[in-house]
Amino acid sequence: MSSAELATRSTAAAWLQLARVSNTPTVVSNAVAGAMLASTAADAGTIAVVAVAMALFYTAGMILNDVLDEEVDRRERPERPLPSGAVSRHAAIGAVVALFVAGEALLAGEGGEPFLAGLGLVALIVGYDAWHKGNPLSPVLMGGCRALVYVVAALAVAGTVNVEVWAAAGVLLLYIVGLTQVAKAERGGIVGAWPAAAVIGAVAYWVGWLQSAWMAVIVLAFAAWVARALWLVRARRRIGTGVTGLIAGVSLFDALAVASVEGPAVAVAVCLAAFAATVALQTRIQGT
Repeated sequence: MSSAELATRSTAAAWLQLARVSNTPTVVSNAVAGAMLASTAADAGTIAVVAVAMALFYTAGMILNDVLDEEVDRRERPERPLPSGAVSRHAAIGAVVALFVAGEALLAGEGGEPFLAGLGLVALIVGYDAWHKGNPLSPVLMGGCRALVYVVAALAVAGTVNVEVWAAAGVLLLYIVGLTQVAKAERGGIVGAWPAAAVIGAVAYWVGWLQSAWMAVIVLAFAAWVARALWLVRARRRIGTGVTGLIAGVSLFDALAVASVEGPAVAVAVCLAAFAATVALQTRIQGT
């Protein structure tokens, strides 16, 4: 392999690391779940457009996070793409703007409501990236970003947000808040227990929505996956592995959301495939 080819591959790897693409499939499954909760007859093309837009937003948010944290990374993680010089700051900022604009352009094609909701999501992403250091509410902002994906998808396919969407989005928000805090909760008592309880509560929520034997199987798989992740964090002190596992579990949550309204098997399969893809990608690209 020539030196030029090696350089190209190195640059591509740096961009993939910067974008934390290992977790991107979970955003795709979020879009599928939000759409199915709004309408099980949702148009597949519309769902695909929203999923791509949400993936673009996620990628922009991840890159922006590193842009705004560059000075901290120079001290603490100099191997990251920006401080190491593998990706220039100018190129990263250009990518952020282009990705946000492209995502909004896709949503504009689906109507005014998803476009406006998309603007709200962009604002929330930027707000989180700009103000997550030392902000006790940052986990709520992160959870809000995921919840808004459900809302954007629902508006795109149905023009409205029903109770099922709001409820699932709220539980997903709590799950995200829990997983972001579970690694920090090393003390005992209520302070140490509530993040794990928030994560486990997401499992309990879907138990009350059991519709079929297949859904019961997915609930059991989700419960086992969450239990494994919490064990890795609390008993084995493998915090990074446990937290990335909980992130992958978002797609299992989405699969349960689809199954709860007896959505098409293909939609459930997409969510399960997103889970598998996330787990596989996390072995190659750091997810946190």
